Amino acid sequence: MNIEFTDAAVQRLTPYIGQNEALLKLAFDTEGCGCSVNGVPTLWLVSQKEKHDLSAKTNALSLLYKEQDEIYFEANMRIDFSETDKSYILKSNNQIYNAGMSLVDKR
Repeated sequence: MNIEFTDAAVQRLTPYIGQNEALLKLAFDTEGCGCSVNGVPTLWLVSQKEKHDLSAKTNALSLLYKEQDEIYFEANMRIDFSETDKSYILKSNNQIYNAGMSLVDKR
């Protein structure tokens, strides 16, 4: 998986990550969604890499994702930040996955 971070996203995320104090993870969050295919892409701050986590290829920040979640995403995507909505946006050339993606601290 290849993820391009926009400058706006990098600026907003860097203070949360600090000097490697937290890891950034793209999760297909299914909690409260009813079933495993009804999930919402979400950014998590985590303290460590888990056994089945993979590392995305990125242009800026390190990003983990669950191996099992890879089927829900395209090979090439972007993470942006909207100042208007104060939220992150996960998109590709084909679709918007989440225009109001939040950053959740799971540490």
